[in-house]
Amino acid sequence: MDSPYRRFNSYDFESDARFQDGLKKVPNRDLLELKIFYYNRFIEPVDLIGFQEWRDGKQDLQTASNGDVTVTSDTSCVKDIICGSEERTQSNKELVTEQGGPLSFAEVFRMIQAGEEIPGLQKLDIKPCNQQPTDSQMLRKLKPWEK
Repeated sequence: MDSPYRRFNSYDFESDARFQDGLKKVPNRDLLELKIFYYNRFIEPVDLIGFQEWRDGKQDLQTASNGDVTVTSDTSCVKDIICGSEERTQSNKELVTEQGGPLSFAEVFRMIQAGEEIPGLQKLDIKPCNQQPTDSQMLRKLKPWEK
C-alpha cells in the first residue's frame, strides 16, 4: 500500500490546472506549504511535518551504506514500517490512546473529568481582554404580543 507521503511526492502539480491557477493568485510563499495546502484540500490529508520527516528519512535510508543490509530503491515502505507514518497521519485526524487506538467518547469524557490532557489536542493560549462590552447598536426584536 502506498503511503500518502509517497502519493503526495509523486503528484503532478505542474499539470494540475487548478493548482497552477491558484499559484498565480497567491503572493510569494513557500511552494511546499502551498502544495501541502492544495493536496490536503482537494486530494487527501497530508501533514507537512510528517512529510518532511518521511522525506528526510527516505534520504537517510538511501544514503545509508551497510555491507550486511541491502537498501532497495523502494525505501519509503521500509520507512513507513519503521516509523508508522500511516498511523501518525491518522492520529492527526483523530485522538489516539497510548495503545495506538482511537479514543472513545467515554474515554475523552473521563479524561476531561479527571483533568488529564487529551493527546493530539493543541493547547490554545486564550486570555481575556478585560474590557467592558460595548452597548448593542441594534434594536431589540419585538415579541409577537408587542406588535
